[in-house]
Amino acid sequence: MLKTRLNNRGLTLMELLAVIVILGIIAAIAIPSVLKVINDMRDRAFVANAWNMKEATDFYIKEATTSGNGAKERITYLELVESGYLGTFSDPDTDEELTPSENSYVTIQNNVAIAVCLKGSERKLCTDENGAEQAIQYKDLTPTQIVSN
Repeated sequence: MLKTRLNNRGLTLMELLAVIVILGIIAAIAIPSVLKVINDMRDRAFVANAWNMKEATDFYIKEATTSGNGAKERITYLELVESGYLGTFSDPDTDEELTPSENSYVTIQNNVAIAVCLKGSERKLCTDENGAEQAIQYKDLTPTQIVSN
């Protein structure tokens, strides 16, 4: 009959400390990287919401021009939602629905959507390089233009 020998020794204190140190180093490297990715995705979602407003405004412009009325110079997030061109979207910072309002809008020139001003609960895409509140042209729209409220 074969006797199996069990090792009931377990881990020594030094081995346990080494494992904890290694896990701490991994966490110290991984956590900031993951947080950066999350913040980058929030920025991109905020910019994507601005582009969604442009797409909805393009539909608004097409309907306004085919009906013979022509488009206004500005259409608000509230008007886009109430007219059915756009559904409400989530604010990336709070994960709650961004309430439709007249604070966020798209500027229209010669029946073309050219600029956006999008205001969330914590941040906005509505400031020029001098800090003045102004709609940002779509050709210049980047996540670096997001500023805190």
